[in-house]
Amino acid sequence: MSAVKRLPLIGAAVNALALPAPRLTGALTRRMWAAPGPPRSIPEEDRELHESADTATIRVGRWDVTTYAWGDTTRPVLLAHGWRSRSLRFAPLIRRLVDLGYGPVSWDAPGHGATPGPVGTILDALRIQRLLQERHGRFHAVVAHSMGVPFAVHALREGVEADRVVLLSGVSDFDYLLTAFSDALRLSPRARGALRTAVERHYFEADPTVWERFSTTHRIDTLDRPFLLLHDDTDEVVPFAHSLRTLEHLGERGRMIATTGLGHSGALAVGEHLDAITSFVQGTDLPAHALGR
Repeated sequence: MSAVKRLPLIGAAVNALALPAPRLTGALTRRMWAAPGPPRSIPEEDRELHESADTATIRVGRWDVTTYAWGDTTRPVLLAHGWRSRSLRFAPLIRRLVDLGYGPVSWDAPGHGATPGPVGTILDALRIQRLLQERHGRFHAVVAHSMGVPFAVHALREGVEADRVVLLSGVSDFDYLLTAFSDALRLSPRARGALRTAVERHYFEADPTVWERFSTTHRIDTLDRPFLLLHDDTDEVVPFAHSLRTLEHLGERGRMIATTGLGHSGALAVGEHLDAITSFVQGTDLPAHALGR
């Protein structure tokens, strides 16, 4: 039986356990939820790019976080990858930026790529981005993908400096990974509540406000720099509606390019969209899209 087909069976067992033992249920499901699986492999066509990076580590909490830099890092562009991913997800964009004279800078999040686990939190990502800023200076732009979007936006709210921001297939609601996981397992309301409480206790000192405070839309209207959003209306990983919510909160600072048929990561490999991203990084403001402002 495939892993996908097993999920409802696992969920049924979890739902049964949640009735007599919600705290145990929360602890067990939190461990399941926080397991990103084995690191994404490096495609053979990207191995030379990977090996050409200036690779280093920075100590954050319990982790030696692997960092990467290419090109002229006096003109740094920060890249933030998503869940179950790694820095090299941006390989086509990295090549474009280097050719244009920029210095892409990135890191493999805890539990991802070359950085060992366990997984970290948005607070750990904030510390990492601050250290990268200390090393490289103000970023010409930040480009974030998927779950990297709320991580990057939170860092900007907390003082990380960048001239422009590109959000690709971005998560708007911080609890989305929790919701998607619960939906996949068909968890009952009681089991969902147990998981949510366990995550709050384990990672955030039992603070129930984190779901709002760490969402992309929270206070994003206070960030006074231009934003470019790209999202595909067939994205089955992060629904298109997430970027629409973010765009609404951005007001006049936001522009959006909507694609069709590229899925969750396809825009990172399509020439015209790479052109749009790099033009935006260079300071060209795109005309208002039908879904933009």
